[in-house]
Amino acid sequence: MKWSQFFNTSIGKKLLVGATGLFLCSFVIVHLAGNIALLKEDGGEAFNTYAAFMGHNPLIQFIAWGLKIIIIVHAFLAIQLTIRNRAARPVKYAVKPGNKTSSWYSRQMAVMGSILFIFIVVHLAQFWWRMHYGEMNVALYEGKEYGNLYEVVWFAFKESWIVALYVIGMFALAFHLIHGFKSSCQTFGLNHKKYNGIINFIGVWLFGVLIPLGFAVIPVVIYIKQI
Repeated sequence: MKWSQFFNTSIGKKLLVGATGLFLCSFVIVHLAGNIALLKEDGGEAFNTYAAFMGHNPLIQFIAWGLKIIIIVHAFLAIQLTIRNRAARPVKYAVKPGNKTSSWYSRQMAVMGSILFIFIVVHLAQFWWRMHYGEMNVALYEGKEYGNLYEVVWFAFKESWIVALYVIGMFALAFHLIHGFKSSCQTFGLNHKKYNGIINFIGVWLFGVLIPLGFAVIPVVIYIKQI
């Protein structure tokens, strides 16, 4: 079987969804590490210099565009698999099987994934597009000019509805990552009692709690500081 044919099968698509999902898991860790600089009381220097590096380094930009493609591929394949799985079972269960055949998380993946995708589009429109193609004030550090994305973010998080949107988006991220990380590991055969404990721990506490909580706390703290 050719590779193109293999990746058109359900197994091939699951492998691609798993691989892209694990890559996105690594990205959220790096992204959160950079965003924490928003809370540093230095007038935005740490965050603006970080944003400038991420926005102008050729290698980072290559990875960033690859990331956007991966997000689209991940979402597209996940939707395809959801449609294919539902088509394979056209008649719904008379009695919902509940946790006997699937977890609550897995049954909500399509919904949470859709909410998360909408959030990502809004997030990119608010900040990524503004940074690269919009207008921003300039901050001066050690005689060098930087786009003041810090000011843009703080101004945006004055609005309670934007903060609420980000918190809701992080709830969706939490549910998506809890199931997605474990599912991706299972797709690649890491489903053994020797590894399941650590996989569950990482999936629930790191990707399901700490990372989404870290992202959600940032806009809340910024909003409170500006009340």
